[in-house]
Amino acid sequence: MLDSAPSVVRGPGDLLATIPYVLGYHPNDSVVVVFFTGDGRLSCSLSIGRQAPDEVIVAESSTAAARADAGVAFVVAYGPLSDRERIAGIVDALNMAVTIAACLLVDDGRYYCLNDGCPCTPEHGAVLDPSSSVIAAEMTLRGNVALPSRDHAAAFVEPDPDAQTRTIAALHRVPGQLPDAPAVVHTSLDIASAGNQLSDEQAAYLAVALTDNDGRSAAWRATTGEDWQHDLWLDMTRRVPPNRVAAPANLAAWSAWRRSEPALAWAALAKAVQAEPDNTMSPLIDAVLASGINPATLPWPLPDGTDLEGLVP
Repeated sequence: MLDSAPSVVRGPGDLLATIPYVLGYHPNDSVVVVFFTGDGRLSCSLSIGRQAPDEVIVAESSTAAARADAGVAFVVAYGPLSDRERIAGIVDALNMAVTIAACLLVDDGRYYCLNDGCPCTPEHGAVLDPSSSVIAAEMTLRGNVALPSRDHAAAFVEPDPDAQTRTIAALHRVPGQLPDAPAVVHTSLDIASAGNQLSDEQAAYLAVALTDNDGRSAAWRATTGEDWQHDLWLDMTRRVPPNRVAAPANLAAWSAWRRSEPALAWAALAKAVQAEPDNTMSPLIDAVLASGINPATLPWPLPDGTDLEGLVP
């Protein structure tokens, strides 16, 4: 099957329709910076709560611009019109790190251009009408998701108490260590790739296999962004008890990042860190998520001998 043509942003309406699918959720009360390469391709994006100090917004955006090797950036603030002067000041400071092509402020269903002398919106703003852009339909066809808010992502990794109870009971019937943890992982992946949900016993065996370094590595190397992997790791994250959730939550985060669902990736990663703060996988995934690397440009699994840490700016 041929890859679909890339979406083309032709104006502020298209940009505003694109942002929720780039972030994975509809932003609110935040400052969003979208970075583009020199040839006009979207590189990455950054969203920071508007309550953050100006210097923090500028510093984090400048760092992201450097990591992404961005040619230009667009700033979109979601907040009250009273923020106009503040956002303009942030843009002036950020211009030292990357060229800001445009700055918009979204408030109460309207958007306003903050560029001096720009005629793209009248003084009273323009109506924000996502249905006027084809971007949303194009993004949806590609499988991109825009959740109602960032908080909605956390619901995907909330535990299922009944499933946890059954998995805990099944864990009592599984040896503490498995003779071949990678084999258990690959068997589980085969079951899931065929469109089947793991039984309670199979989920318990996989949970134990993921506590083994080799088993965990085998699962990570095999995890891309396919739908069945997305479903498997989210299902495991909801089904296993808290003391077993770090590994599947990390894998759910990795799968979500590979699928360009950053909001879900961060929610799953937070779940992993909360469950096991000193686990070794989360810091690497955290670095990749924060690096601005486009998932499409990172081959996976990595060729033998490639150091993932060396690829993270």
